[in-house]
Amino acid sequence: MTLRTLRNLSRCFSLRRAWNLLLVGLSYQLSVSRKRSIVWGRPYTLTIEPTNRCNLKCPECPSGNGAMVRPLGMMDFDRFRAIVDAVHSDVFYLQLFFQGEPFINNRLVDMIAYARSRRMYVSISTNAHYLRREVVDALLDAGLDRLIISIDGMTQEVYEEYRVGGSLSKVHEALANLDAARAARGWRAPLELTLQLLVTRQNEAQLPQLQALARQHRAAVSLKTMQVYSIEGAERFLPRDERFSRYRVIDGELRTRNAQHNRCVRLWERSVITWDGVVVPCCFDKDAEYPLGTINDRSFDDVWQSPAYHAFRNRVLSDRREIPMCSNCTEGLRIYR
Repeated sequence: MTLRTLRNLSRCFSLRRAWNLLLVGLSYQLSVSRKRSIVWGRPYTLTIEPTNRCNLKCPECPSGNGAMVRPLGMMDFDRFRAIVDAVHSDVFYLQLFFQGEPFINNRLVDMIAYARSRRMYVSISTNAHYLRREVVDALLDAGLDRLIISIDGMTQEVYEEYRVGGSLSKVHEALANLDAARAARGWRAPLELTLQLLVTRQNEAQLPQLQALARQHRAAVSLKTMQVYSIEGAERFLPRDERFSRYRVIDGELRTRNAQHNRCVRLWERSVITWDGVVVPCCFDKDAEYPLGTINDRSFDDVWQSPAYHAFRNRVLSDRREIPMCSNCTEGLRIYR
């Protein structure tokens, strides 16, 4: 964690949020020991999906490859504001991305500014194709805390192997726009820039080039493991270096490398809300196959403490491997960075 991250997070501190954080941790530990869902407080991290539409066609992403069956749409600003108003006293970390490209929602900057006005730490992940100079200036004016740019290849040929329909030159243009805007402010903007690489067979040899690019643009580096859904996807994309793979192929079957314990802290510390108000357990539920309620007809607190939410947590505490989504999860997996 950098000094800038600590400084940005310190702005979000309150005694109530600290107390809620303690309650979350205690109730999770008690739930694990008793094998029963006990939840005190609210999640301290919330993911809100601005949109599930995307401009690219990444082959292993349901938003890009057309496999997603839930409706496509945009988070309404009034709905967003109502969510933030309801939870901001306890939730301090907001991820404004889930599926899709968040900048397709033209109220995204307004969402950032509103969440920041509620003293929330705001993070966004993007493919950077919409980061024109005026957009970058608006982001910095809104006070965005963290911007993650996906750059899954250091040459156009490698980049477009996964980012189908994408342009690496647009990513470099976005980085130049960010440099110019940050320099114009004397590099005093709170923004933390991260270059994220989804490590694949095609790009695993390009990590030194990524690190050099990050130094050039005063950015951190994040390495992300590839999620695949078939042996064909594994054979095409999984890196040869096991440090960067969440799977092993054993007897023709994909198996995750991490130990699948009957617990998952994500179900206590965070939650996800889709663009149309459906609450799902975590970021692995990309197509909302495990809906736990909707905030359109009830409060988030009602959903968070609902029988459906507790039942899902209890399933994880009793036999996590029985849930297909959880069998493809990286929880507990450490990779080299």
